[in-house]
Amino acid sequence: RPAHAPPRAPHQDAPSTTHPINNGGYVPSRCWTGEHHQNSLDVTEIALQLRYDVSENISGEFHLWFHPSGNNFTTSEYNNWAGPTTFMESGFAEIRNLNIGPINGKLIAGKTRNLAFGIVPGGNYNGRVTSDYSLFHQSVNISRITGLQYLTSWKNFKWNFALFNGWGYSGAKDFGARNADIRFLMVSQENTDDNSNKAFSTRFAYAFDRNELIDKLEIGLSYFRQDMSSRDRTNIYDIMGRGLTNPGKTAEQYDRKDEKYGFDIALDSGPWMFKAEYLYGDTSEVEAHYAYAIGGYKMSKVSNIPLDFFIRYSIADYDESRTTDISGSGAWDKSQWTPLLVWHLPPKAKLYFEYYDNEVEEPSGAKAHGNDYAFVELILFY
Repeated sequence: RPAHAPPRAPHQDAPSTTHPINNGGYVPSRCWTGEHHQNSLDVTEIALQLRYDVSENISGEFHLWFHPSGNNFTTSEYNNWAGPTTFMESGFAEIRNLNIGPINGKLIAGKTRNLAFGIVPGGNYNGRVTSDYSLFHQSVNISRITGLQYLTSWKNFKWNFALFNGWGYSGAKDFGARNADIRFLMVSQENTDDNSNKAFSTRFAYAFDRNELIDKLEIGLSYFRQDMSSRDRTNIYDIMGRGLTNPGKTAEQYDRKDEKYGFDIALDSGPWMFKAEYLYGDTSEVEAHYAYAIGGYKMSKVSNIPLDFFIRYSIADYDESRTTDISGSGAWDKSQWTPLLVWHLPPKAKLYFEYYDNEVEEPSGAKAHGNDYAFVELILFY
């Protein structure tokens, strides 16, 4: 599901003194196709983002999404593909200047992105860059969280903390093009059937000073831990085909622990950009390695040509017994190449050309359907 940054960035450090109420949003229209995938023209969402600066130190913000396409196709892969027709994507309060001595502190309470676990995958060049999420982001941090986040900074250091309702694992997610039926260990919005099991995450980062060669260089370390619900363990048991590879062990006999840790790096130098992340995960005894790297050249930054080019590679490798049955294809290792061209259309529009080359490493005797897909998307900001 796409999610793009508004013209006014959220979680800013200072309120507006002249306009205490600020609003913005975007409307993406998409033409897409793929292997084992219906062709479609869609207005995928209409987003309204409103921020109210109550005082110098307190703000409130919410993001309301309406999905006009997809939800009426009850017999196709577009049925409910982007969630409920209308829902609150984010809603939170932000309290600034909660400092501890020389350490700057800010509290965020409510539902928004997790700012304390890896590079925040917003739909912008500081985040995931592409309109759609990568294999990596879908595996570890695609969804918003509901809880408390305390963000700190001191000189060049940042250390953020989050306590929240845990991510869940849905049994209905496919990798790549819909209808290819390649199952996928993908995080979802909340661990809703057992919210007594809270999750914790933290990210410690260092941002180097800007100089003549480097506009931005930041490195970070992240850690995440939660105890999963019975339903999530049952979904994972089904997705990974454990009933076929180890029928003597039930879902309840697998560990409740979901733990991930790793590092990230982000570099900007003139028109060039590079970022990468790696995480090791242990999810109900599914040990996995998740990683991606993306590089790009922003021609629009150094010329009158309004084009930017990027390419990303992402992997999810599972140390898990594999079955040839596609119903257990969640355990098949996965990789993804994504070339992207962004065409800037002034004053407030962008055209995205994205292709997702999706690969699975099926075991001997199994044959996966092709599941590549591509789209052209026009995004209007307001």
